[in-house]
Amino acid sequence: MTRVQKLKERNRLLNVLVIVIDTVVFVRVLFNFALTLNGNWDDLKAPSLMIFVSSAMVALFFALLNNYKYKGHPSYVLAATLVLAAAALFFMYVLIAVSYITLMGVYG
Repeated sequence: MTRVQKLKERNRLLNVLVIVIDTVVFVRVLFNFALTLNGNWDDLKAPSLMIFVSSAMVALFFALLNNYKYKGHPSYVLAATLVLAAAALFFMYVLIAVSYITLMGVYG
């Protein structure tokens, strides 16, 4: 394989990795959001929410690395940023809502 082919292969591999991580995180965040709308707060786990945010940060790092080093497309960075924002906003929403519910004494 030539050097250019190796770079294109790494670019493609990082693109696929970012797509897979972003898709899994976004689907799980939407699923958990649907749980909160149905009132199933007890099914949410705080460590899994932190893993979603951490995974979205890893995907953003890979997208930025791909964009900087391997001349990747900026749309992957935008998608990773949006997924990170969605995961972080959902995490904050759950923390605030659970804190409010606990403060009011309705939960548990």
